[in-house]
Amino acid sequence: MSDLARVHIEELRLSGYRAFENARLQLDDLTVLVGRNGAGKSTLIDALEFVRDALSDSLANALERRGGVQALLHHGAREAKELAVVIRLRLSRQYLAAVLHRTELPAPQSILADDATVTYGFRIGPTRGGLGFEVKKEVAHAAYQHFTRAGRGDWRFGGVVMPHGVRATSRDALALPFAAEHAALWRALLDALKTSVRAYSLSPSAIRAEPPVSGASILNRSGGNAGDVLHHLERNKADAAWINKHLAAITPGIVRVRSETAAGRRLIRFHQRYNKSKTAGVVFDVGDMSDGTLRCLAILLALRQKPTPALVCIEEVEDSVHPAALGVLLDAIAASTSRCQVLLTSHSPEALSHPSVTPEQVRVVEWREGSSQLFKLSPGAEEMSRPPRSVGRLLRTNALFTAKDSERVEGDFFAAP
Repeated sequence: MSDLARVHIEELRLSGYRAFENARLQLDDLTVLVGRNGAGKSTLIDALEFVRDALSDSLANALERRGGVQALLHHGAREAKELAVVIRLRLSRQYLAAVLHRTELPAPQSILADDATVTYGFRIGPTRGGLGFEVKKEVAHAAYQHFTRAGRGDWRFGGVVMPHGVRATSRDALALPFAAEHAALWRALLDALKTSVRAYSLSPSAIRAEPPVSGASILNRSGGNAGDVLHHLERNKADAAWINKHLAAITPGIVRVRSETAAGRRLIRFHQRYNKSKTAGVVFDVGDMSDGTLRCLAILLALRQKPTPALVCIEEVEDSVHPAALGVLLDAIAASTSRCQVLLTSHSPEALSHPSVTPEQVRVVEWREGSSQLFKLSPGAEEMSRPPRSVGRLLRTNALFTAKDSERVEGDFFAAP
């Protein structure tokens, strides 16, 4: 798909999910989460992945990977008996047209009149005795279509209960995959949610392991298949040149990075300039490179991977990266927001001082009154972080003051905007 055929995630809502009793995260093209260790930054990213996992695999497996429904329920000052997750996203006309082109599903002509803003979410809770779980409610809203599912697996499309053959198979299954078999809009929504989020907690040791060739074009969470993704991107000269240009600025002396294959394993080789020569004279493998260089390479690959996800989430973007290299990396991230959204977590004043980080893009996560809460900056902090000052300067002086009220959902949790 072209860059115009994009999915834009506008909002995440959480209720009773781990440390969050009630939270509403609005996402920009670039969003930066700031907060102390254990405040809940990673939980927000996990919730986005949870929806993806529940739809691309199954709700049961997504819960099991996280320790079961009881492990996810909020146990703060107010214990939650149910948890709910809602995502609001915008599907471009081009994206919808691409889905219609490859399917023969029915769709009204109005589906291509404009971008479609869709709100999708579900509420689940433990069964009696706490040994299992069930879907209490599942809702999808669009401007001109909707389905609502509650109770024993029935779901409604435009207010009409659909035939038995397209119900969810059981109380512990989501209905959206079944709805997607019958209508183009829900197919587009399902495809978007299954591919929209890629989150990274990168491990240089996993990258150094150089696993067997897999042919994957999507970077995995640890970055361990970086060689495969690099090999895939090398087929496009523009992608390869973009990665080489930024990596050379991050680690002076590197001319290019290339993938190779030996004994069934995908290798990564760094070609470095020798003395003042303009050509590569020395070749290093991943074992010779610093953690910072390997993390930067993986982030560049995540930003350029194909197909491009709607949202790339990078935890602790500054980890092991020199402040000068961090500036180059953030330049690359800012330039990539025309292709995908980026969500960063950071504790670094240097990262928050980058010109691309504006006060409106910063969300502060804090533990207050027995739960994690999400805040925008206070009006005073926003004003104090305008150029030539920065958000990073406020963080360095412990003056990153938040708005009085947290970002939360008021009224109907599943309401469309």
